[in-house]
Amino acid sequence: MIGEIFAIISAILWGIAPILDRYALSAGAPIYTALAIRAFGALSATLLIVALLRETDLNFGLNSLTALLIAGAIGGALAMIFYYKALDLIGASKTVPITAIYPMFTALFSIILLSESITLKTFIGIVFIVIGVILVSEV
Repeated sequence: MIGEIFAIISAILWGIAPILDRYALSAGAPIYTALAIRAFGALSATLLIVALLRETDLNFGLNSLTALLIAGAIGGALAMIFYYKALDLIGASKTVPITAIYPMFTALFSIILLSESITLKTFIGIVFIVIGVILVSEV
């Protein structure tokens, strides 16, 4: 149950962040500068939490480090650039629902790259997410 609570808190926080992002962009913040400032904010908050929790163990392999760096480049930079461009062009109310289709891609890539299996229940859930995104975003 605690995992579900954490997921809901994440969803709430992710629901607030695009409003602030869109506000900053509409107030004239350049996209790449805004992204760099946001990344600095994320890094600062993460470093503070790491320090407070004293979770400073860096004893993990080069493969893990490489995977995390690539994930940061993909999700924290490239995807965010496209996300900010979409926010600027179509606003938060359309951008966020469209980006909510990512579970479909995660499931697909996890099947192809990680040889994971997908349950019928998960597949149906993803189909509902895609239908919801289509209905909400008027694509």
